[in-house]
Amino acid sequence: MSLLKLSIMLCAMLFGPSLSRAVSPNNIFILSGQSNMAGRGGVEKNATGNLHWDGVIPPDSEPTPCILRLNAARQWEEAREPLNFDIDVKKENGISPGMGFAHEILRKAGPRAGVVGLVPTAIGGTVIRQWMKNTTDPNATYYQHLVERIKASDKDGGVVRALLWFQGESDAAVKDYAINYKDNLKTLINDLRNDLKPRFLPVILVKIAIYDFFAVNGTDNLSTVRAAQEAVSNEVPDVSIIDSWKLPMNLTTREGFNLDRGHFNSTVLLTAGRWLADTYLSRYSQLL
Repeated sequence: MSLLKLSIMLCAMLFGPSLSRAVSPNNIFILSGQSNMAGRGGVEKNATGNLHWDGVIPPDSEPTPCILRLNAARQWEEAREPLNFDIDVKKENGISPGMGFAHEILRKAGPRAGVVGLVPTAIGGTVIRQWMKNTTDPNATYYQHLVERIKASDKDGGVVRALLWFQGESDAAVKDYAINYKDNLKTLINDLRNDLKPRFLPVILVKIAIYDFFAVNGTDNLSTVRAAQEAVSNEVPDVSIIDSWKLPMNLTTREGFNLDRGHFNSTVLLTAGRWLADTYLSRYSQLL
């Protein structure tokens, strides 16, 4: 029997018949950033021209009692796609990297992973300055909500294991934002760690491969943001990185993207989730 099947069987035996809001996860992971973390897999325009999720659930997005989700009311429930539907409420959400990540943690770590908790916080279209603690944007309270959701997630005994961050496409569309991305990302990570003490907060970044298709005057500062993300992973302790440029997609033909050509499809996002899990386990599996 595989570790994944054994882990799921044990979770189902312990929690399946009576899963309730009283159940809390053992190992908790924060999912943050913008639209590709929120999840746009399977989101396309319907016959009326409106964006609509097709409802297709790949195997690595299937629900299980082993994977819980902190909903908008800050209560634990069995995780189901779309993970971000009540968080990124102004957008149409679909498949995200989150379930692929959680399934891979269960597959590789087995029963010692216990129940995995996912805390969705991503908001589509955001730039990093909207996530800053001392943002000048009067309408952005994302930092406050992020900290509050992290603190709410582990109050019942679970442990926050890492922050997964997939963001920067919007910053790559504006030259000034891209230039300041490195310093802003460093500040964000340091502020979070200071405000969340004594929690140990590893961060895993997804190095972006595309920039916002609403780029100002067609400006492409993708290389600037990618360099900034790489620098942060080298200069800030306990920050790791995966490169979405290496995911199974083709930038020339846009294979691996939704028809909007600006968001990864379900296959690519689930692969990103598995890569994030492998990166976490390669460094911190002993903590589970």
